Amino acid sequence: MLNNKAFLGINLDLLENPKYKNLDSRAMMLYALYADRYSASMNNARLGNTAFVDDMGVFIRFTNELAAKVLHTTAKMISKFRKQLESENLIKIVREGLKGYKIYVYPVQQTPNNVELLLPWKNHTITIQKVTSDWTITSKLEFCKKLKLSSQTIDITVKSQREYTCDPNGNTSLSHSSLSHVFLNNNGLDDNARTRKENEIQPNQSNKNPYHSLPEKIKSSFVDVFGFITKPMAIELHSLISQSNEDMVNYVIASSKGHKITNAIAYIKAAITNALKRGDKCVQDMINFYNNNVKNTFIPSKNTRNSKRYMSEEEANAAITKDEEEMRKNEPEFYAKIMRIKQRTQAKKFNRPMIPIYSLGE
Repeated sequence: MLNNKAFLGINLDLLENPKYKNLDSRAMMLYALYADRYSASMNNARLGNTAFVDDMGVFIRFTNELAAKVLHTTAKMISKFRKQLESENLIKIVREGLKGYKIYVYPVQQTPNNVELLLPWKNHTITIQKVTSDWTITSKLEFCKKLKLSSQTIDITVKSQREYTCDPNGNTSLSHSSLSHVFLNNNGLDDNARTRKENEIQPNQSNKNPYHSLPEKIKSSFVDVFGFITKPMAIELHSLISQSNEDMVNYVIASSKGHKITNAIAYIKAAITNALKRGDKCVQDMINFYNNNVKNTFIPSKNTRNSKRYMSEEEANAAITKDEEEMRKNEPEFYAKIMRIKQRTQAKKFNRPMIPIYSLGE
């Protein structure tokens, strides 16, 4: 019975090599987790994804909390095992700001030949044998003939090439597009052929970065106002240009200089969307709308320009004297009461008790 389960392998040199005799078995399991994740990062790097590559090489991110859940232990114990691995030069941990830690996984040292193996079975070491494939041109042609499909179309291109060949005699080789036009029904080979065809780099498509196809004035104005342009930003800018036009997008970018904008793409998208809803078709329409509906609302009126002005001391005293005079004429009793309060306040200032202060020795 075939078992399709996945397995997490532990390098047997961790068990056999005396160098790692003090290493906890759970630390070995943790290293196996790190090595498995490292292989995924390495595969991504080979495919051109440099998200997990820096000056020190390929690294991984694996939190102690996740490792604790996988190994059925606590994050504190994972931290202990991680220190053991680092002391044995199996991993290196580098702090990465607020993002956490980068973990660099190093290979296990091979068991010396003079050490007697504890597990000396034959598959302890792996022998790699290179063989020549029998998938030759003739076998490919025979395979296509045996399909016997009515809708089958075969386009095979054979070119002379002495350096790489499938034929042991000679000088012919099948190109990448040899089966790119085989149309099959249910066996999936047509999908594989289309995938190969799409992955081929055409001479006129060597650079597919959307940033390079942006208009120069869009790039220069965006960099001047907001900074660098990422690939997602370039895709959004292409979409906005296709919805409106190049000049309208450039006008929104240039006119936003000096404003506090946290999300440049969201701001430009909102401005273009509102302009299209209003029916604007060019930059002049946007300028007219701004002059007629937006610009005048920010001009301060003459009546409110000097609304916040403070009195000088002379003006304040003159205003108090005027109010007191009006109070004396119109409300003499209330004025007399206010005057008595002021007199008592003034008297308190001059009738404070004298507190004697003595010097030392008196």
